[in-house]
Order: sequence, then C-alpha cells, then structure tokens
Amino acid sequence: MRNKFHKLLSMFLVMLIVINQFGNITVLAESLAEQPERSLTIEVDQEEAALGEQFQLRVRGTPDLLNALVIDKSEDLIEGEVKQLNDYERLITYSSQHSGKYELTARSGDIQSNTVSIEISVPEESTSESFNVPEESTSESFNIPEESLSESFNEARSSEPSITQESQIERQEELLNYDIGISAERPTLPSRHTQTLKGYIQGGAGDILEEYGEMVVRVPRASIGLIEFIRVEVADDSPLKPLAFYQEGTDVVFPFTFDYEGLNEAAQSYTFSITFEVAFFQSGGTEPNNDFQVSLTYAERAANTEFSITPIPSSRPIFSKLYYGSREIDSQGNLGNLLIDGQDVTNSNKFILQVNYEGSRKDGVVVTDVLPQGTTLAPNPTTWSSTGNREPISGGVRIAEVTNPGEANVRTHYVSEEFVDKVSFNKETNTLVVDFGNLAEGQSYFIEYALEVTDVDLFNEGRQEDGFSRNRASMTYNNQVMSRDYRLRIPESNLPAISLRKSVDKNVINLNENELTYTLHVSMFSGTRNTLVIEDVLEEGMEFVSFLSDIPSFIDAEVNNGIVRFSANNTIGGPTSFTLSFKVNVEAYAVGDQILNFATLVNSDNRLNTSTVRTRKIDGRIKVIKTDENGQRLAGAKFEILSSDSQVIQEGITAENGEFLSEPLPVGSYQVRETEAPEGYLLDATVHDVFINEYSIEEVTLTIENILDTGGVELIKHAEGSGEVLQGAVFELQNREGETLQTG
Repeated sequence: MRNKFHKLLSMFLVMLIVINQFGNITVLAESLAEQPERSLTIEVDQEEAALGEQFQLRVRGTPDLLNALVIDKSEDLIEGEVKQLNDYERLITYSSQHSGKYELTARSGDIQSNTVSIEISVPEESTSESFNVPEESTSESFNIPEESLSESFNEARSSEPSITQESQIERQEELLNYDIGISAERPTLPSRHTQTLKGYIQGGAGDILEEYGEMVVRVPRASIGLIEFIRVEVADDSPLKPLAFYQEGTDVVFPFTFDYEGLNEAAQSYTFSITFEVAFFQSGGTEPNNDFQVSLTYAERAANTEFSITPIPSSRPIFSKLYYGSREIDSQGNLGNLLIDGQDVTNSNKFILQVNYEGSRKDGVVVTDVLPQGTTLAPNPTTWSSTGNREPISGGVRIAEVTNPGEANVRTHYVSEEFVDKVSFNKETNTLVVDFGNLAEGQSYFIEYALEVTDVDLFNEGRQEDGFSRNRASMTYNNQVMSRDYRLRIPESNLPAISLRKSVDKNVINLNENELTYTLHVSMFSGTRNTLVIEDVLEEGMEFVSFLSDIPSFIDAEVNNGIVRFSANNTIGGPTSFTLSFKVNVEAYAVGDQILNFATLVNSDNRLNTSTVRTRKIDGRIKVIKTDENGQRLAGAKFEILSSDSQVIQEGITAENGEFLSEPLPVGSYQVRETEAPEGYLLDATVHDVFINEYSIEEVTLTIENILDTGGVELIKHAEGSGEVLQGAVFELQNREGETLQTG
C-alpha cells in the first residue's frame, strides 16, 4: 500500500513540476517586462509533506538580491537541488526526516521576505519495516529475474495458490547455483540527495555455503557524503547479516555474512539495501567522476551497477550572520533571545559570521561587526566543530578556515593565531574588525564569538521602535559593502533575581606589569535578599593586594587563605546594581602563562560560577641587532621606534654587542627605523614593520645590516700640453697591498 502511495505522490509531483515549468515562460516574460522592485517573496509548492518527501520553495527577487540570498530555516530542513529558473526566480528543494511545523523566511541584505510554513508528518500508512520494502513489491524492485525465484519466495508475496511439492523439487533442481544482483534506485541524482542501492542473493538449497566467505559490496568513497549517515538494512528475520563497513583504498567496503543455521533448506532469496547521501558537487567546482561504479561479489560471482551525480548550482552566500542561541520567528523573521547569567551565556549568545562562503576571489576584504550597547565579547565562547588551537584572540574571537571549500558538510580548522595582528576589538565603540586582505579563490572563513550582557538597562536603552536591539555586521570587498544584522532582545523570563559577571582590566600584560584589577558586577532585577555571598578563589601565584573604594556599605569584604569573600550585612532590595573590585599581584607568573580567574555566587545549596576571565603575560620588547655585511656586530647605530600613528615613542643606540633592546610595548603595530649609522657605514633608510601580539612570548628580533662606506675616487686624464680631456683610458684602483679593488 505504501508503495502505491509513493507512486501516486511521485506522479502528482511530476505533474506539478511540469505545470510549474510551463508557467515559467509567462513568469519570465512578466518579470522581464515589469522589472520588479527590490523585494523578496517566497512560496512553497505544498502545505504538507511526508517524512523524507521533497518540497520546493520558490523565491522571487531582483538578481542582486538572489545573488546574496539567505534562507532562515530550521536545521532539520535539508537543502537539496537549487535551480535558477531565470534572473528573477530560484527554486530550492528541501526535505526533512523530522516531523513538525517549519517556517522559512528569505533575506538579502536589509530586504526580507514573507514567511511561509510547511507541515512535515508521518504518513498514516507507513510501517515499521526496517528494510523499507512494501509487502506488495516484487523482485522487479531488486532486478531479480522472475523466473529464477523459488515458489517459497513467491508464496510470501503473491495471492496465487501454492504449487505442489513435486514441482517445488523440480524447481530446486533447476537452481544449481546461487545468483546475485545489485541496482541503484536513482541512476542519476543531484548532489547531496539520497541514493539507495538494493541488492539480493538467491539460490537453491546448499548453494550458500560458509566456505564461500563474505559477500562484499564496494562503493566509490568519492560518491558518498558523510560516512556517519550511511544506513545498511536487511529484514529483521533474515539470515543475511551486515558487518561493519570500512574504507579500503578509494572504496567504502560493505561486507555481509550469513547465519548459516538460519538458512532455508529449500530455495533461498535474501535482500539488502545501502542508503547514503551522495557527495557534494557544485557548479564551477570539482566535477564528479561519473559514472560511479558499484560492485557486488560473492565467491566466484560478480554483479555491477552504476550511478551519476549532477552538481548543484552555487547557493552559498558571500557573507552571512548566523545566531546560535534561543531563537524565535515572528512576522519580521528571526530574532534572538539573549541570556545574561552564568556559563550558559557562552553556549547561547553565539554568532558565526561566514566570510566569502561562496569562494570567489575578493580584494580588500574587511569585516566590521558593531555589538549592541550594553554588551561585550564573552571571553571564552564555546567552540565550533573545528580542529586546531581553540584559544580565542582579542578578548573572545576565533577565526576558522574552511578546509573543504565547495563540498557538503563543511569542515573547518582554527587559524586564529594567524590573525592576531588583523583582529581588533574597540571596547569604547563596541566594534570588532577583522582585516582579511585579499582572498584567493576557494578561501573562506568563519568568525566566531559570543555576546555577554554587561548592562541590561543600557542594552534596553538601545532598542529601536520595534523593541529590538541590533547586532550589525558588514563586509567590505572589491570597493562594495554588504551588510547583515540580527535582532536581539532580553526577554523578561531571562532576567534572574540576581546575576553576577566578572571582568578584568587587562587581557594582556607585559613582563614589567605585575598587577591586575578584577571587578564583580552584581545586578538584582527583582525581590529582596537577606543573604548574599560571593566567593573568589585566587589561583596559585596570585597575591591579594587591596580592595578598591567601590564596595558599598551594605557589603562586608574579607580575605582568608586565598579566598576573597563578599557578604551582605543588610537586606538588599532590587532592582539595583553595584560593583565589587579588588587588586592582585601576579608577578609570579612567567611570560606565556595564562592567568585565569572566576567568581562564585553562593545561593543556599547552589553555586553559580561566572565565566572565566583570562589574561596572558607577554614579552613586548623589540630587539635590534646591527651587523655589517660579514655578520660582524656594530655598536653606535641609533634607532627610533614609532607608533601606528607615526609618533616616536622610544629611541636607542646599539651597544658594544651590537644590540638595542626596547622597553616593553603594548600589543600593536610599530615601525623601527635607523636615524644614524655607525661611523664609517651607510645609513639604512628602510622602515621595518613590527607587530607585538598577545602570543609574543619573547622579544621580536630585527637583524639590520649596514654597508661599509668605501668613499669614491674621481680620475680625469688630460692631454699633455693642451690639457684636453681624453677618453678611453683604463685605470685600476688598488689598496696598499697592491690588490685591485676596482677597474674603470
């Protein structure tokens, strides 16, 4: 019954697509004639779909909007084929393996479409058969020759009367050997769609023997997407048993064995299926190596099939902003709900900026992201599923490079350390800037960070008329700008009775700096508290110095055995906010060490930790080594160090060892230039760029070479008597030892 249902549904979809395609001629003519305004509209081809059934989303808009199109949807909706119908229309195929009601919205820059919905449901007639083959299906679905089937196999799938035992024996005698076969359910299919390979083995009594070993299917690895999504199935009661599959060379190998005690004494026929999502191929990228050959072998028999994959049009955005946290959808599209308390902040208030995701060459790429007022960067956001060093930079930013551009199921690798001199966060303007420079074809990056709410009232003051604050990002490239923003709010339900946040005055200190100031930010949003206890355990190597003057009169502060403790001495009523600050000495930490600290709000039996704040100790000095052409060190060379705004901030002279070592400098860009050469040498006019970053664990060393000033000799030859200047005379310049230095 289910098979008939799917066939009818497939016929209906085909008819619908044909009708739509004929209709496109009219739509195209109208689009070209009318030149539509810069707007986006979307519609789905149906209001309901079954699990795994494909439905189509039609998007209409001007070419520039479609070029930067982003579809906001649930991750449960899997994107399939993307078809560009004309300059003004795009058709996107989706499906889902999860039931529920889903909403979709399109956006491009500041333009946003209407919202459409679709209900994904489980078909009423679906069954729990693991092999997914309807009872009415025959051998045709597996390409099994009808005449080779035993009567016992047909009996379970036919309403015909059973044949006599005598004819059954005659049929057994005809089946002298086993037979195998395999076929691809979809000979040609789009990239990232699901392929099912169906196979069988059949034979007479005694034809399937343990001595024959395993039955094996081989599928090219290049044709398969994620290995994790492969599904191998046989009937629950089948003696055919799949073993663990594995990769061997360029193939994925699927071995099968048998429960030989469960084999039929008469004729035998057993089926299996292998289902997987085919690999990702995109137009303009790597072409699929069609046709992909699949083999099935058992003992001395072999069967083969093949299928091909068609690339899908590029649908990856040039620039997009994704929010990973509590989200809702209203008539305007997606919105984010910020959390403000505890470690869940870094798990919830997280953004991903996709940069050059479509992978074309771009020059002068700079990403700017303005955080809402009342927020800042969370110091240690949770990580994306990337490899590499997960240490954040610039107070809470990670950069990941896409390592498989153009492929499905994107893979990334953290390269934050390569960008320490290209990422900045201005706390006064709340602006994050990442300078990527020129990006080659295929270069794509993710920027990862999370928001931490520092002031709820200030955040709410920044809300616009619609009640939302904005997190705005832009990407500049090829002298054009593309912008993305995201609506944010703090729901009343997210406001706890009390919250605690911790900050530090410096994320980086130099080797000559030994003190840090920690501040605890306490906010009570409602109610009263008779007890309030906050504890801060100092790490080994920290020494308490003093409390600062911001501690209110209703708070007692004390230090005991390395624990800084604040406790209320009176009832505190909300709403109210206050800060608690203290200073520590960190001289015991070495260059390269990370200094970590967090505080704990003690509430009855519960303990709520703040996020961990981090400070790294660096060596911010610049060492200049002066040498001659032979590597001999030179004293007496004068240098100056300039800041990024070309101001002279330090000067120095190389000592007898030929070295000049600067005082420690803050993280930033500098220039070093020579102002006076050692006696007898030519001045080096080169300006040397130097960058001190938060990973500098030793001084930055510059070796600068001077060339000996050999002077010059001018010779003029005159004719004797007349004094006429003569040309063509050749001279040699020799040293006192008679060695020729120059000829001319």
